[in-house]
Amino acid sequence: MFSLDGYKAIDLSPRIIPRINRLDGTVEEGKSDPYGNQWVMWEGRFPPDNSLFTVYAAPKEISIYGALQDDDTLGQQRMTSHIGSHVQGGKGHISHWKGVTKEMKGIWEMDLSTFIGEASVFNLARLKPKAVEEASNYPKEYPKKKFWLTKAEPGDIRGEEILPEHLDNVQKGDIVLMTSPFSGLEQPWLSPRTTKWLIEDREIKMLGLGYPGIEWQYDLKVAAPENSPIRRMLLGANIPIVHPLVNIDHINSDRVFFYGAPLNVPKLEASFVRAVAFESPEVHR
Repeated sequence: MFSLDGYKAIDLSPRIIPRINRLDGTVEEGKSDPYGNQWVMWEGRFPPDNSLFTVYAAPKEISIYGALQDDDTLGQQRMTSHIGSHVQGGKGHISHWKGVTKEMKGIWEMDLSTFIGEASVFNLARLKPKAVEEASNYPKEYPKKKFWLTKAEPGDIRGEEILPEHLDNVQKGDIVLMTSPFSGLEQPWLSPRTTKWLIEDREIKMLGLGYPGIEWQYDLKVAAPENSPIRRMLLGANIPIVHPLVNIDHINSDRVFFYGAPLNVPKLEASFVRAVAFESPEVHR
């Protein structure tokens, strides 16, 4: 019988405090997820038995049993399955992009084992930011607080490129979890050549990324088909991405058992997950 007795469960999903619009007109303010996105909920009443419910809802104006409610503070994006820790696939997400493969799958089409299993863990604290030697050693465009920065010039302090030698514990077929203590322009960044190695040599089945910690969402506004190279490569190879994760730095082992399965909803291009790492009892003896 499969058992997790003795294993230590480490929650990798950030806790999100929702903004709740109450029936009495009051609002309970919440806290955003690591990317700054809000989770908005509405309180309603079920007429047959006068019970209350609180639903996750986005439209600027919604009707709950005939009662219109409004929230002018937040935009339409507040209802999305990309809030908090979530896993995303390619189909329905980037399958309309120029240059992507037609064999791209959605997360609802992937085997459940894709999201569960052995994972290698990397806290890349040793990859300290340093001066860029060549402009070609850093992404062309990097977003920071809605301002797009151009490629670093020699001498600028930037995060270090993550190379295969930094990921020497990855085994074939692994889920890979990575983070670092750095943020912004000082984050280690996942390059296309290392992503190609993870896909073709290590044949990883999913990638999990801490935030802040690892930069992989860059060159977003470069002309297709050169835009968003890491998303293109991974999702094009049917390797889902789970992010933003927290507490990876609290894991004491370089290998864990990972669980982060999506909801079983067809056409959902991304899904909320409760990401959990289970550490072996041997680590705590």
